[in-house]
Amino acid sequence: MRCDALARLRADPIDWRYKGFPPAEGAACATVARQRWNLLAGDLLLPALVLKESALAHNIDLMARYCERHGVSLAPHGKTTMSPELFARQLDAGAWGMTAATASQVRIYRAFGVERIVLANELVEPAAVRFIAGELAADPGFDFYCLVDSVAAVEAMTAALGGRAERPIRVLVELGLPGGRTGCRTPEAAHEVAAAATGSPVLELVGVEAFEGIVHSESLEADLGAVDSLLDRLGALMTELAAAGRFDGRDEILLTVGGSSYFDRVVERLASPFDRPVRIVLRSGCYLTHDSGYYDHLSPLGERSPDGERLRAALEVWGVVLSRPEPDRALLGMGKRDVAYDLDLPVPLRVQSRSGLRDVRGSMAVFDLNDQHAYLRLPPEDELAVGDLVGCGISHPCTAFDKWRLIPVVDDEYTVVDAVHTFF
Repeated sequence: MRCDALARLRADPIDWRYKGFPPAEGAACATVARQRWNLLAGDLLLPALVLKESALAHNIDLMARYCERHGVSLAPHGKTTMSPELFARQLDAGAWGMTAATASQVRIYRAFGVERIVLANELVEPAAVRFIAGELAADPGFDFYCLVDSVAAVEAMTAALGGRAERPIRVLVELGLPGGRTGCRTPEAAHEVAAAATGSPVLELVGVEAFEGIVHSESLEADLGAVDSLLDRLGALMTELAAAGRFDGRDEILLTVGGSSYFDRVVERLASPFDRPVRIVLRSGCYLTHDSGYYDHLSPLGERSPDGERLRAALEVWGVVLSRPEPDRALLGMGKRDVAYDLDLPVPLRVQSRSGLRDVRGSMAVFDLNDQHAYLRLPPEDELAVGDLVGCGISHPCTAFDKWRLIPVVDDEYTVVDAVHTFF
């Protein structure tokens, strides 16, 4: 990554623009640890979303070791955090590249010098196509990939560049699911798209892609069966396209699939020798912070871990008890503007009171949210009082990061040791 851009970002003053942080003349991200702010001591302006440094370091290392052990590459999906500081840590730990979802995200990545990007989406709007072509022309070291799932998409990209490009845009044929999101629905359609991409003067066909994370049914067993079926079809499609000569002249074929829930199935079904070099790229993003709900239940490095090695939840949101108007109810100063709530409501983990820090998992529950309030149900006899702090875990990190422009990183004693920016 481009060190000068990151250094300028780290010199950004911490001021009124960033919720959760107290006033501090001269404080910046690069020097925030000098402030010795401690969440449990009441130094931060609540609510506050925090990242736990020990969990971040553990998760980065565990995923890197997992990929190395299974012979696959990792291009973490940056849309989870949209944080250049965290991108740098993932790349420094050996990530092959970064994944983006939109052209605007690609532009942010490029501003910080990310050299290899997988756009896990179709690219058809002319302005975006021209932007990518311009980046490729300006930087010979820039390595970019995107998806195509229709002849119309191939034609749109070709037309946007007037049939000419200094460097071709590398594309992967996307295989989809009936009733699902993007992607070719049949092998026949995929072969048509591959033929069109091969014939375009501005595109270069380099591999195949799918996304299994949209599979959801009545049971985990059924989901795993559907995921395995998609992966088997993807492997077959790649083999067929290779046999048809679509990848002739390439040193390797790119096969990318694998979100944050079923990447173990990718390893099991696809990470076996093919008759020519194939690079398998996982695109997991939520592993970085993990969570206290959805991904912990589904992840191969969560509850489904076969050997006990597990990711740790790095995200917590803390709010103060504003009111306890009824014996079994309290109102916390955090709400929809602060926490993820699209999959599960926040999960109370810890309470900080005058008597210290205590674990409350299983004894309290958030049952509703307003914009700035969380409704907490608790035993009538619990000592929770107005002014106490409640820390909650969340599900779906992707919809937590986007509510915070600057996030404190804390040690295990909740002292702020760093801060990371987000760009949404």
